[in-house]
Amino acid sequence: MTARQQAEEGLRRAQAQAHGDALAILDALADRYRRVRHASPMTAGSRQARICTVSVDLYGWGPRAEAAEQAALRLAPPVHPDAPITRGEYAVKLHTILSGRAL
Repeated sequence: MTARQQAEEGLRRAQAQAHGDALAILDALADRYRRVRHASPMTAGSRQARICTVSVDLYGWGPRAEAAEQAALRLAPPVHPDAPITRGEYAVKLHTILSGRAL
């Protein structure tokens, strides 16, 4: 295997790990939003802060947590202030992503 092929394989593995880690983050988020204050409004700030917190909780500080956080932010649906949604409803959206069905 050439150096380029090894680098490409390493990148592929890192991306696959980040994607799997991101799904674990979304699963933890969905569980929390379903259990804790599910009727409260979902906010963009909560989405971003909770993804960061869960990535550190699951993977500590470092490149793995950062990659997982960025992947989770790409996968998690945005929260729009002009389209109010509860935390419980957002949890349903996350479960839809986790089950592989389009929103």
